[in-house]
Amino acid sequence: MEFKSGPIRLSVAPKPRDPAADQAQLLAIQGKLTAGDIEGAVALAERALSGGLEHPLIFNLAAERLESEDRYAEALALLERGRRVAPDDLGLRQALGLCLFRLQRFEEALPHFDAMIAAQPGFAQAHAARGSALEQLERNDEAEAAFRRAHELQPGNLLAIAGLASAASRRGDHGAARTLAEQVLAAEPGYPDAVIILARADLAQGEPAAAEARLHDLIADGRTPESQRKLAQNLIEDMRAATARRFDA
Repeated sequence: MEFKSGPIRLSVAPKPRDPAADQAQLLAIQGKLTAGDIEGAVALAERALSGGLEHPLIFNLAAERLESEDRYAEALALLERGRRVAPDDLGLRQALGLCLFRLQRFEEALPHFDAMIAAQPGFAQAHAARGSALEQLERNDEAEAAFRRAHELQPGNLLAIAGLASAASRRGDHGAARTLAEQVLAAEPGYPDAVIILARADLAQGEPAAAEARLHDLIADGRTPESQRKLAQNLIEDMRAATARRFDA
């Protein structure tokens, strides 16, 4: 009699985790954060994750590293994995919304900001982030309402002030837009949205040279995201095309 069999497969159950050791790792990460050592906290989080420890804080910190390296798709996959582990964690919802926003997936980002506002109605940053997503979707009235709510809750919120400046610029109220944008730049020089709003105000108020100089400075600033560089370059090209048309007329 002939016996036939395939390869023998052995399955080994995962080693049980040590709750005390896991807690010690989380406390060490929290200690780094409390001390302001973000880089150290991220390094510990990455080590913990590679060792199989799954916790919302660890997913969030590891994803931040990926985002800092412009690896947004990988960051998103990691955050989605984290949400499967902790579906109700608000920190992960916020991080998911922001990551999707940076990937320009604005419609998908909105439910995460909405969930945060439902859970924490007084969290200004969630209202401001929601306003930014709505603005990108050209739902401008809703966006302005969200920015106003964020500003009411936190008058110094720069994203909200920049959003209100943008709303004023769209209405053609360049004086108000300039005032609000200058508030943002006084707190954070080089803030890209505020620089672009000021350039639009310069152009509307008959100062194209000042507008172009601002935009060139923004493009040259190493902190400026690539998307904002492209927008600034497009504005410069539009200005030059408009000038050429006037001379040709």
